[in-house]
Amino acid sequence: MKQKAVCISPLDWGLGHATRCIPLIRAFQSLDYKIYIASEGKQEALLKEAFPNAIFLPLKGYRIWYTRARALFTLGMIVQIPKIIAAIVNEYFWLKQSAKKYHFDLVVSDNRFGFFHTNIKSVFITHQLEIQTPFKWSTRLSQIISYSFIKKYAACWVADMLPPNNLSGVLANPQKLPKTPIWYMNCLSRLNEEQDDKEKEEIQKNEIYFLGIVSGPEPQRSIFENILWQEGNSLHIPFVIIAGLPDQESYYQSTTNGKLYHHLNGVALKKEINKAEYIICRGGYTTLMELTPFQKKLILIPTPGQTEQEYLAKYWQAKNWAICFDQSNFNLKLAIEKAGAFEYKTPPFAYFNQGELVNELKRLSL
Repeated sequence: MKQKAVCISPLDWGLGHATRCIPLIRAFQSLDYKIYIASEGKQEALLKEAFPNAIFLPLKGYRIWYTRARALFTLGMIVQIPKIIAAIVNEYFWLKQSAKKYHFDLVVSDNRFGFFHTNIKSVFITHQLEIQTPFKWSTRLSQIISYSFIKKYAACWVADMLPPNNLSGVLANPQKLPKTPIWYMNCLSRLNEEQDDKEKEEIQKNEIYFLGIVSGPEPQRSIFENILWQEGNSLHIPFVIIAGLPDQESYYQSTTNGKLYHHLNGVALKKEINKAEYIICRGGYTTLMELTPFQKKLILIPTPGQTEQEYLAKYWQAKNWAICFDQSNFNLKLAIEKAGAFEYKTPPFAYFNQGELVNELKRLSL
């Protein structure tokens, strides 16, 4: 019997789309699929670390950048619309050509609108069935546009639990759903929160006060990193920052109290998460999915103008799952004091299940 082949491509808008593909790729490996990954840059570096034996195919990403000023964020996105459209067109024709050469049986797109094939079962992964924008009319328009792409796929896999117990609120539970068959696949996390006794003993001996997880496009990634690094060192408390740069191995700094890593693999990241009293991060959806099982005290600082992160931060704070602050007037000492008095509650969580994936593949006649 011919080995089935799957081609997976994550959006390059931050690292979250790539990291949440990791448990899915592992599942496909255990089902004996031949793995092709279409990516570039930081996303490719991260996935090569996790899957050195997969076949990597170079595919240009959307290469989104952020503005330095929040007030210009929306304008910056509008300016990049032609580039986004060009990337969607490019990935569509790239896939048509690549499928002739590699004979894929399944195509999986994580939020890349043009990564589908008319003659091959194609799946779209997302957690945003309602993309947040500054205005109701533009939110509705963006949904109409995204649904026009999603309908071209054989299935839409939502990386969240069934509502109302979902982590993403209205993002994955809008009033209007696409007509494409939907599978709520639960939470995709590359991290296993269980530790053996040796790990627990090590963690008790090496606690850090906070772990900063930095991510996202420039220049806001660097701005966030600099805020945490400078304020962390000024407080003279033990802390660690992960820069979210898997393709820059020499990117490392160390002081008496702080360490700045370019990137940590899943095992090392899990250890640092467990050592920390507080986790400070952007609050991108995949990061929140990965952190939920660890039941840590989360401090969220959304990227200025990034409406999805701003929505999630407010939604999680309203649920008492996290506390959030604005980057423009962020003060680390004050944030930790407020977080210390905050009444945190544990979010719901259900892991992605390989058995349910098998059932979904059967439904797709695979």
